[in-house]
Amino acid sequence: MDFRRKISPALRGIAIGALILLVATADTLAQNLPPPGSYLPIPNFTGVGAGLQFREAINARLSGAQPIAPAIVTPTFANLPAEQDGMLLYCRDCKSAAPCVNGGAGAFALGTRGQWACAGAALEAALNANGNKVSNLASGTVNGDALAFGQSGAQLNTLSGSKLDGSDAIVNVSLNGVKNVRAFGATGSLATASATTVAGSATVTVNSIGDFNIGNWIKIDHAGAASDANTPTGVTIAPNSYGLNPNPTSDITKTAANGGGCQVDSATGIPGHNTACNVSYTYQIVGVSQAGGWSAPTAAVSTSAGPATLSTNNNLVVSWTGAANDIAYLIYSCSGASCTPTLHAVMPHAGAPGATAELYRDFGHSFGTDEDFGTAMPSAATAQDLFAQITRVNGNSVTLSIAPAQTGTFTMRHDDSVPINAAINSICAHTATGGTVGGIVEFPATSTYPLGQSLNLYGCWGVTLSLTAAQNGDGGHPVELEWHGVTGGTVINMNKAADSRVAGLSVSGINGNTAGVIIDVDNYPTGGSGDGLATQHDTFERLELGRAGIGIRVANRSTANVQDMSFRDVQISNPSNGQGGMWGYFFGGNGQTYNEEIRGGLIAGHDIAIVSAFVGQLEIYGTDFEQNKIEAWTSDRFGGGADGNMMFSGVTSEGAQSFIFDPNSAGSNFIIDASRIADAPGPNGFVMQLNRPTAIKSSWVCGGGTTICGISNGNAPNPQPILSMQNNYGDSSPFRNGDGSNAPDTMMFTQFTDSIAGGVVRVGYLNHAPSIEACSNVGTVSANTTLLFATNSCQKISTTTTGLTYTLLTNGLIADQVVTVESYITGAIAAGPAFATSNGAIKWTGGVAPTSSVASGSVDILRFKWDGTNWLEISRSIGDH
Repeated sequence: MDFRRKISPALRGIAIGALILLVATADTLAQNLPPPGSYLPIPNFTGVGAGLQFREAINARLSGAQPIAPAIVTPTFANLPAEQDGMLLYCRDCKSAAPCVNGGAGAFALGTRGQWACAGAALEAALNANGNKVSNLASGTVNGDALAFGQSGAQLNTLSGSKLDGSDAIVNVSLNGVKNVRAFGATGSLATASATTVAGSATVTVNSIGDFNIGNWIKIDHAGAASDANTPTGVTIAPNSYGLNPNPTSDITKTAANGGGCQVDSATGIPGHNTACNVSYTYQIVGVSQAGGWSAPTAAVSTSAGPATLSTNNNLVVSWTGAANDIAYLIYSCSGASCTPTLHAVMPHAGAPGATAELYRDFGHSFGTDEDFGTAMPSAATAQDLFAQITRVNGNSVTLSIAPAQTGTFTMRHDDSVPINAAINSICAHTATGGTVGGIVEFPATSTYPLGQSLNLYGCWGVTLSLTAAQNGDGGHPVELEWHGVTGGTVINMNKAADSRVAGLSVSGINGNTAGVIIDVDNYPTGGSGDGLATQHDTFERLELGRAGIGIRVANRSTANVQDMSFRDVQISNPSNGQGGMWGYFFGGNGQTYNEEIRGGLIAGHDIAIVSAFVGQLEIYGTDFEQNKIEAWTSDRFGGGADGNMMFSGVTSEGAQSFIFDPNSAGSNFIIDASRIADAPGPNGFVMQLNRPTAIKSSWVCGGGTTICGISNGNAPNPQPILSMQNNYGDSSPFRNGDGSNAPDTMMFTQFTDSIAGGVVRVGYLNHAPSIEACSNVGTVSANTTLLFATNSCQKISTTTTGLTYTLLTNGLIADQVVTVESYITGAIAAGPAFATSNGAIKWTGGVAPTSSVASGSVDILRFKWDGTNWLEISRSIGDH
């Protein structure tokens, strides 16, 4: 029998398996296997049951009971087979993406849902990181990115760091309803780029992309539409002097003899000293529109009768008619023959838009710059600015949401005003009427935020702009708002805003363009739904405001009241560039303001610190005035219904040419209390030019004791009363008679009176005392003399002459006024003075006139009451020594 036929199929299978195992063992020995320990090989089983053991070892590795190190098929992307769900391959040149794409360094390819996927598929349930970190996420750019970018419901709430040192602080997010401007896309970057544009093309080329990214808002200077600004018209120049004007007004038609024109003086030791009135000055003006367009400059207008030294006493009044689209004016000037005007001042448009009468008083203080042109005057109109958003970045090629309208090379800047306004809009619908609380918009420090357009709080109620809560303490100002908007524009617009607050911010004006107004608070209707809100009870604190036309303007256009504003520790200063501005504060242009309060702070380096145009009550406490030309100017009417007060308490004034300059005589009051006024007025100027009842008490007035450091009581024919008590004057005779000379006034002290509507006087004002017994001294007389009580209710008179008559004048008296006469006999006489009256009669006590003293050294004191018709004797003291 054939031996091979005797082998059973089972034995034949074992033999074949052994043969295969021997071959496999030989192949394994021939391969470059991993080192021992990197995998668990199948051992060489022998003896009875070896086959079973071999099968169990294979099954253990296939089931996962024993680890294996498999090699998976590794095709290229081009050679991937038809997809089968669940099939796993390794693609040698795929990218980690779903679906798979070629061009990468390799990735596992999983057949899933009909396609090869080389990365994880989209989540279909909440992701649980099981306490592990997710790192190296790209910055969010659109809603829905991994990092919150403004989408609703993405706010982080009630988060606090554990290190308590700030190193683990979470930034650039809005927490607990407080809006962080960074979360809305503010960059806090002052980076610029040179952008080359082609009109009509939204793609521009920049010299360096820097930190400009997709989604950033930008401003390209003067790359927008053609200018819509209009050239001002009717420019005139008039020399103007207040030096000898007894009733100073804005009337520029006065002759030099009556206080107008230009005047020469001989006070060589005074800063305002003027030696000549034959200096040439030239002016040109450029109008600026809201969108940043500039008009062509006006034709040059000159005067050859200007002062050698410009000051508050000798200034130039430049007038023109404003244009419909203009929001500001750039004033260029120079002095001397054939001079080239350069930027001299930046001032906002006065009043509502339109053709209005504009006026600038040149006291000789130059300020202002433009970051494109510096102080040089352009020869022609300049296009508007371009405001756009970056939609694409490809190398140095930037695509904008709006195409430039100009071809050329311009400066591109970040514009954080758009995201900041978006933060404001998130808590203010600009339709408020006071029923909904707004919220807080915070500016993380330490940063400078570039603004290309105004921050707008129109119709906002209860909105705060401030540092972050952790940085709201006193001290420095680590957040700067840098104005890169239109030169002469407004930085913060608070029309129709109530119960709102601005705190802890700085607008220094050192860099960028010079603003026309830094903070504009008003109450005029615009036709929007926010008009229902009345402007009131806004607060401003710990602010640093520098170079600008006007630091803070209140009620410029309003026909309704703007009231209960509070300004605390606001520095409207002369910054390190040596330029302050035109006015620090301006109150009341078209409508009245009430109950405004300034506490502390500083106003320095301005033409005028405070302009009070139409104010019901303005109180200033503890404010430091330094190196302003004039501290307070009442330019129009003060308390329109003759019911206003302006009070200075605990203030200091250094170096101004006038502390108060008041060209009006409405029946309101100035009150100066516990203040130090160490000013140095110009020639024939007064430290105070007063035309209203004025109380000065517990104060130190006029440093240096010079005769020109005086107080004028205004219009000589009808002087207003001045109450002065417990004061220290550097000038022993501080009051002037107001007739244009520098002679001391005969009135030294007097008393306020309370006035009822219609001019009916009832009682004394302060403490309701009948009079102040500090007498004016007529001096020693040797002829019949008249006694005038209109300027002082107590008159002192001396004589050594027999038989004189003293006539009591009734000029300027009011009904029920009580007067005192002190009659001194300084040498023995035969008969003492007799008393008569210019009107009515003297009703003597008991019907008999007293017999005047005749002995040398005697004093007779008589008191009378004028009842409107006759004199009534109240008391007499005869023969006192």
